Amino acid sequence: MKEKILMAEDEAELAKALKTILEFSDYDVTNVYNGKDALEKTQQENFDLIILDVMMPVMDGIEALKKMRSSGVNTPVMLLTAKSQVEDKVDGLDAGANDYLTKPFNRKELLARVRALLRINEEKKEQFSIGNIIFNKESSQLSNAKTNLHLNHKECEIMEMLLKNQNRTITAKELNKKVWENDSEDETAVSMYMSYLQDKFKALDANISISKDNGYILETIL
Repeated sequence: MKEKILMAEDEAELAKALKTILEFSDYDVTNVYNGKDALEKTQQENFDLIILDVMMPVMDGIEALKKMRSSGVNTPVMLLTAKSQVEDKVDGLDAGANDYLTKPFNRKELLARVRALLRINEEKKEQFSIGNIIFNKESSQLSNAKTNLHLNHKECEIMEMLLKNQNRTITAKELNKKVWENDSEDETAVSMYMSYLQDKFKALDANISISKDNGYILETIL
């Protein structure tokens, strides 16, 4: 599966060129053109890397980054800017950036820095984030910026399945097969464990919820 990059750059021609370079290197790139749209995108889906231009309309890159970090987004972030002063770099790094690239830059350097930042994800591959919540499969913990809650084995299995199938409805039969290893369509146990997870979301003041229609889906509450 291709690694997903969110790129916020308001200069249309540069954004197009960077998208071409990154897609040629086999990355899946989503372009937005201001910090507000970038922030909203991170609340709707997960990315492996975020590239933010500092100077953008509506909301600048540093402000967007601060809001991302405060909402629990821990995706590696690289800032792009035409500025070169030390103070600007310090502001960006203090806001939560992992790297900082000053324009104009070399294509090879850009790709090398992208590869370096994507390696960060290898160190936390057992960790998933959505909204302001982080799920760590290895430690069986669901957490926000302040509190950790322990999940039992079946809660972990369900949580991982929901996270890996975001934007897709999962049926009770699928959940029964994965978590309880049977082909039943009975929703009794599934519904009970979904309720347990919902209670934990509330305890963490999470901006996510499990919706039910013909199945179950994990959604961000905007």
